[in-house]
Amino acid sequence: MGGLLLPMFLLGVAETLKMHGTVTTFDNFYFLARFCFRPNNGKAVFTFNYRRENIGGVIPTYNTLLMYYDGEKQWDAAYKSDLTCSEKVDLLMSQNDTDQMAELRETEEHYCDQEDNTLPLITCSSRWADKESFYSANDTGFVTYHDGYIGFQNSKARWWFFAISNCVNPNGVSTMDYTVELTNGDSFWNKHVSADEIGILETQLAFAALLVYLLILTARVSVVLAKKQFYHTSFKIFTVSVVLRFLATAATITERVMMNITGFHNVPAQYVGKSLNVAADTSFILLLVLLSKGWTVVKGRLSTEGTIVLSASVTFYMVSQIAALFWEAYMFDPGEVLYEYESAPGYAVMVTLVLVWLWFTSCTFGTLQSYQDKKAFYSYFYLAYTLWFLAKPTVVLLAAFYLGDSYRERVVEIVLCSNSFLSYSIFLILTRPSAANKLFPFNVKTTQIGISTSDQIVDGPPSNVFYADRTDMFKATGSVTGGRRDVYSTGFSSVLTNNVGGMEMERVTTSESQDSFPGPPSHV
Repeated sequence: MGGLLLPMFLLGVAETLKMHGTVTTFDNFYFLARFCFRPNNGKAVFTFNYRRENIGGVIPTYNTLLMYYDGEKQWDAAYKSDLTCSEKVDLLMSQNDTDQMAELRETEEHYCDQEDNTLPLITCSSRWADKESFYSANDTGFVTYHDGYIGFQNSKARWWFFAISNCVNPNGVSTMDYTVELTNGDSFWNKHVSADEIGILETQLAFAALLVYLLILTARVSVVLAKKQFYHTSFKIFTVSVVLRFLATAATITERVMMNITGFHNVPAQYVGKSLNVAADTSFILLLVLLSKGWTVVKGRLSTEGTIVLSASVTFYMVSQIAALFWEAYMFDPGEVLYEYESAPGYAVMVTLVLVWLWFTSCTFGTLQSYQDKKAFYSYFYLAYTLWFLAKPTVVLLAAFYLGDSYRERVVEIVLCSNSFLSYSIFLILTRPSAANKLFPFNVKTTQIGISTSDQIVDGPPSNVFYADRTDMFKATGSVTGGRRDVYSTGFSSVLTNNVGGMEMERVTTSESQDSFPGPPSHV
């Protein structure tokens, strides 16, 4: 998976905190960056270095920095529209928003001298000067340098979009070097963080601490289960999912800490975290479907047909997730504020989750119908993980159509982290190896898994195994030699021990019939 995502590590992002580079375009209107500023705290610091051209050898042309905020009459009207360059600039002039335009020239004209330059920009400081040309000695063009900052006054958190225009130059914006730094105050937690993401680092740190606690509990439970021969592959899959989630969270925290310090996104760490999250989700879905089919709970094997369908479903989900990451990296329009699943592959991920949930529902009720003694476990299991399956599609739909762009990233992150923590915690509660846990699911011991060499499903006793521990019903006394089969009575039940090809397999039967396999009652 990491190899597939490696090309995305070379990409930058447009939701920029610090950026620098060279614009080379013949377009007269060029989108540069976007950022969500906090109320009364945002500031843009910029430096531009470009070659000024003269039209007809006489009239100099200057590039202009345009600043739009989100709204139907501003950025929504200017971007991806049929308007000409001049008409896009006129959107600001017609609304008396000329303070959202800064002509990048040698002398301070009117921009920073405006006494009424208070809404929506509140402060302005600039230094203009001619700089020695860094082009060849034979180049008669001029290079104009502009260094300054602009402060933003918002009544609420708001997205701002920066563009460069040169509507009169037939060569467009041409070639321009730039450096832009966009900030929200001076705090470590806020300075280089877009307003819609403020609080996500704190959420990730809290989630990481909770995951460490869950890993400790998982290790303790694993030891107890191993001693009792119930450390099944299903619980190992759960452990893998928790570990992957922790590693994903650690990668995300690393990326965000580096971003807060330097102002630059660490794209490799960002996509390592997302890739590990995909792996954690996929492994957890695999676990839930396996348990819904009764695997390691009342069955030691799955049918061939069920295995094929399960493999296809999990594979399609993973492929959809990877496609959504590629789409976000390569296909997302940087001039639009989009959530990561607002794409065809992203919607495919959500549809796949719902379809897998429907299959999960069918399997759960099918297993419950055959094993009524597991009603308590599967009731809690189904309710808890129905909420897990449907939480992500629900929050993605709300994020795409109802939540505001200025805070939805933070809200979605909190909901998904909470959902993951609760799902892992509930699984540990359900599998808690304690005599007081009447919901404990496992009845088939690890020594019974895979003993059968046929495709026949191997069933286990649908009973509370810790009741069996207290009555020693799994401890047979006697010997088994050759192909002989001995049955030892323990009161209401008996222990049947088979010797097949030198391998022993214990099965619990009732005194009513040694051929049936319902196991002892769940409660004394």
